[in-house]
Amino acid sequence: MRMREKTLAILLVLSLVANVFLLAVAVMPPDDFSPALSGPGEAEPLPDATAAPLLPVMAVENENAASMQVPVLLQRVEVDRGGPLFYGEVTEEGAMVNVSVEVVPGKGRVLVQTTPLMGVVFQDAANLAVAVAANRSRADLSGSDIIFSIQGPEDISEIDGPSAGALMAVLLLSVLEDFALNESVTVTGTIDEEGRIGPVGGVLEKAEAARRGGKTLLILSGENDRIFDHSKDLRSFGGLRIGRQRPIIVDTKEYIEENLGIQVKYVDTLDDLLADLRVPAPDRDAGAA
Repeated sequence: MRMREKTLAILLVLSLVANVFLLAVAVMPPDDFSPALSGPGEAEPLPDATAAPLLPVMAVENENAASMQVPVLLQRVEVDRGGPLFYGEVTEEGAMVNVSVEVVPGKGRVLVQTTPLMGVVFQDAANLAVAVAANRSRADLSGSDIIFSIQGPEDISEIDGPSAGALMAVLLLSVLEDFALNESVTVTGTIDEEGRIGPVGGVLEKAEAARRGGKTLLILSGENDRIFDHSKDLRSFGGLRIGRQRPIIVDTKEYIEENLGIQVKYVDTLDDLLADLRVPAPDRDAGAA
């Protein structure tokens, strides 16, 4: 009999503990998510690199967007179906794509719309470009959405890579700080958290695309100052002439300017890049005179 009473007492205590736990869960605020997770629809905050007060972004009519063309390296896979076997050949060529940015009221998100589709690396580059621009301008973007739009050739299945990172940072800064961009200039380069401009691949193909697109100046990272060229070496053995090519390292700026007909300039930082892309503001005193 005593054993049965003890069992009932234990069950009663367990029941009371369970009721207390359920009551605590019921009264807990619904927005109290685990700190390791984000709530539904919650955007990740932009990293802060300065203790200076942030300035709210004021959307100005028709002045909250900017765009510019940037050279990219396209890869195409050509399949030869002759015979019983299939052969795939990857070819690379440069092309110009239009990159634009728009700042609209929102939740601090970074959104990318691309035609064709976008790769993961490109999204990461956009996030980093926004963080760098926001930190440099001390702009509070928590109440704004940043929308990047990229329009590329229709026959390409995907756009990816970090080489437009530097340009995306400059585009956003031109909106946040309200300055115009030099349309005759373009740039290809990555950007890091400190605002340093990094090297990219396919420099010759991109330079050719920039020239075809009417650009007069291509800005590169200082780390892109060397490329491989080939020197032809001819030798005669009796009546037979044998030629071979050996790789040599040449200065990128000199090679492109001499062979492709477009000016090249090296930069190392975002400030260097802005000095060439930013159109100087008109002199108000001169205008008043």
